[in-house]
Amino acid sequence: MSYYFKYSVVFLLLFIFSAVLGQEDGGRQLRNRRKNPIVKTRFGISPVLSFYKTNKNHASKAKPKMAFNFSWKEEIRLDKNNQNFLFIGAEYMFHGVNFNSYYFYADSLKLYEPGRLKYKYSLTIHELDFPIQIKHSFQKETNAIYSSYIFAGYCYRWIIESHLKVNEDGNSLVDQREPLKFKSPAFNPSNSSFLSVGGGFQKNTSLRHNAVFVELQFRYGLSPFYFNESFAPSSMYINNHCLLLTVGFKI
Repeated sequence: MSYYFKYSVVFLLLFIFSAVLGQEDGGRQLRNRRKNPIVKTRFGISPVLSFYKTNKNHASKAKPKMAFNFSWKEEIRLDKNNQNFLFIGAEYMFHGVNFNSYYFYADSLKLYEPGRLKYKYSLTIHELDFPIQIKHSFQKETNAIYSSYIFAGYCYRWIIESHLKVNEDGNSLVDQREPLKFKSPAFNPSNSSFLSVGGGFQKNTSLRHNAVFVELQFRYGLSPFYFNESFAPSSMYINNHCLLLTVGFKI
């Protein structure tokens, strides 16, 4: 009886030892298979707070409309420490502004009197932005569950559609597509640029190198946009900057 018991114990110990080695080997193989990808994809959605400044002699009471931004970016790893990255991608932003200004009827004198600064202008804008940004993480994103980062760069702007409405005491005077131009354009009149700077915080999934993130970003417009119409004041320049609060995920 003791003979069979001894061999049973020896067999059980050998089985446990083999299982432990197999698990350790499997864990080592799993770690070896955990590739550190060079490129990851980020998707985000942002409410946007826009800041507009109009020519004070031709417009007043500029107020931003509700605005939002959808973003897709490719995050390219620049070093083996997983702390420096390049962002490139494309974004869609919808925004707009309401303001008071003058309205001149056909064949009327263009008198810039304060009492006539009462017409309600409503401008909505659809644009595509193409960011190129550098990101620096303060922690190694493969080793930290939580990491924080800063980023900065350049965004190329392209206004693809805009619409203008003008009202007087609730009566519609203008409701039309309005081609906007930039005072200092890039390549063509509907293109210009933002400079951007921001910071963020993300929760990392180390095994898959995925993350969820939240970030705050400020964009400074390098050129005002404007429109030319016979009924509107000349030099209707509008400066535009914006603040974005983005939530999203990296896959």
